[in-house]
Amino acid sequence: MTSAAVGHPGIWQELLPPGRRFVALPSKQRPIVVAEAEPRVLRYVRTALLATPPRSAAPAWLYTSARHALRVPGAWRLAPRLTVRPSAPGAPTQRLDSSVSASGPGPSPVEALIAESGVSLLALDHSHNPDARVVLLLFAPHGHWPTLALKVPSGPEAAARVLNEADRLRTIGTLPLGAVAPTVPRAVRVLRHGGLPVMVTTAQPGVPMLVAYHRSGHTARPARVQEDLDRAAAWLAALQSATAGETAPLDIAPGAVAALVRRLAREPDAGDRVLSLVAALRRRLRRYSAPRTVVHGDFWPGNVLVRHGRVCGVVDWEWAETAGSPTRDLAHFARGYSEYLDRHTGTGHGVRGHPGIVAGVPGAGVAYALDGSGWYPRLIRRFLTAGLERLALPGVVGRDAVLAELVAVAAEATDEHFARRQLQAFEHLAVGVTA
Repeated sequence: MTSAAVGHPGIWQELLPPGRRFVALPSKQRPIVVAEAEPRVLRYVRTALLATPPRSAAPAWLYTSARHALRVPGAWRLAPRLTVRPSAPGAPTQRLDSSVSASGPGPSPVEALIAESGVSLLALDHSHNPDARVVLLLFAPHGHWPTLALKVPSGPEAAARVLNEADRLRTIGTLPLGAVAPTVPRAVRVLRHGGLPVMVTTAQPGVPMLVAYHRSGHTARPARVQEDLDRAAAWLAALQSATAGETAPLDIAPGAVAALVRRLAREPDAGDRVLSLVAALRRRLRRYSAPRTVVHGDFWPGNVLVRHGRVCGVVDWEWAETAGSPTRDLAHFARGYSEYLDRHTGTGHGVRGHPGIVAGVPGAGVAYALDGSGWYPRLIRRFLTAGLERLALPGVVGRDAVLAELVAVAAEATDEHFARRQLQAFEHLAVGVTA
């Protein structure tokens, strides 16, 4: 649970339809998931939602324990309960932000939509970002997968990001996406609640790749890792072949350098060392060109949904580009997959299956993937090389493409600590590389 979500309990409380029963996991005071107390919804929570989120304030064992507990028939009855009681006639409705007046008496369009649905499930944002957004999944009657997804912002800054994603999804929805079109959410509409926009999209069926990723031993098994990489590579190849356009030089994500300059302005040396390394990286990248393609911008296991052994959905298109460097998604996935290999290992200890990693060292997994030895670095480098060769680029570009994504992630992050760790990893890997 994020500090922002804890600071805005009304975000989820006020949207729960009255007269219906919910369970709160792990507790009423600090819920990460609030779900309708129905077996089919709890089954979805257990199988498709209870992955250990990166940088979560809750311990990793909590999610594993919850998954095992919810397998026991009737175990959900022991979870903390929430019963929403109808408001008294004429009572004011609590709003997302007390400084923003309601649009008028009666339920908001969002509340009306939820009230009309058969079952709803609320998943609270569990990153450390201060601009928290709540994701609400709505189920059709008797359906086992959600049909609509709502993103509800916690304030004006988060609202801007919600609107930005809606605009990008609408634009991408007009493009010829080929075989991947069914895997991309469709922006249905933007509603208002408490003076803030709420984006409504179609919900993609499937289980986030992150769920399997965090199962015990998954990332320590070469066959399992290879399957994940193959699925991601196949989806990217289909997206990029369907949307390839004019050729242009490679570069870091648009706006990332300017954002990084603003972030480093308060440093004693204004980040001169980092910015010098970034400038050298950009010079190396610009030596190569590739067709511009649609870029997801945050392509990592947490946003990739899998069903029947294939990618069936990719969510969170906030950072998407309609025509960007195709190396970005390839490198972002390799970085994201490697970033959390030590998530279940105590600081200072070796990671099971990966003797080249010491848990807790910033960027240790990424450094291991790029420069280490053993089966895992070989698989990651093969994943990068194959994707680059498909784009008529040499494999040596892979390392710099990953460095560029470290820079982009650090520039875009709203969590200062997380951004600093990305920059530390970038510095460590970029020092000594010739321009």
